[in-house]
Amino acid sequence: MAYQITLTDDDYAALEAVATQRGEPIEALLHQAIVSKYPATSPARQQQGTYTYPTHKPIDPALKAEMEQLATQIGSEKPWASEMIIEDRGPR
Repeated sequence: MAYQITLTDDDYAALEAVATQRGEPIEALLHQAIVSKYPATSPARQQQGTYTYPTHKPIDPALKAEMEQLATQIGSEKPWASEMIIEDRGPR
């Protein structure tokens, strides 16, 4: 991931002074600042939604009731992807 930042002359002078005081390169200080401001997340968290991984444990009764409630709210009048038929008309 790449970042592009713009610094004023005063900002750069202040950053250079701190880098000299700490004995670190300016790039290292900027990297630390960016990482503290925008911490990296795991790939699973970058996508929308929550994910659970199978543990082969029985489903909790409260979770099962919630799943059944959601299935009832969605309803059976809407076709599921597995019920949809895609018609292939061939080359055009």
